[in-house]
Amino acid sequence: MMETTAATADVTAVADSFVYLMRTFARQRAKVLAEAAHDVEWSSQLLLKVLANEGAMRASQLAEHAHIDPSTASRQVAALVKEGMVERRADPEDGRACLLAITDKAGDVLRRHDEIRDEYFTRMLSGWSERDLRRFATLLSRFTADFDAASTDFLTERIATRTASAERT
Repeated sequence: MMETTAATADVTAVADSFVYLMRTFARQRAKVLAEAAHDVEWSSQLLLKVLANEGAMRASQLAEHAHIDPSTASRQVAALVKEGMVERRADPEDGRACLLAITDKAGDVLRRHDEIRDEYFTRMLSGWSERDLRRFATLLSRFTADFDAASTDFLTERIATRTASAERT
């Protein structure tokens, strides 16, 4: 475990780099969205990706997988159905419910987006050695999983602390 001042400085450096990355990402995302106005919205792309990766599912499951409010998911799904990107299918386990699935059109859009994304990252990482790239991919995957888990735990702790403080006053 980390004990030294150097380790603390390293944690601060990671945190600072991460915040800088998120700010850079937000700026670049805005530019990409402005240039791709004719394309699928960013949030809709997330829903399509979930359906493509996880398969057909109910709207409530989709909202849960995408970590968004069910009403937001419902609005986005309605737009995707209207655009011919998502179709509603009868749920074979419960005839009263429907499953959402991507259409061939959405599959084509996602494949094109993946090609563009992969081309971008290939160019960006072209100067990296195979060893560095492999190591970074492993560490980034680990960081992302730890970030997700820690965020959930940290928020739960913060809420409990705030609630306890409010009850004492």
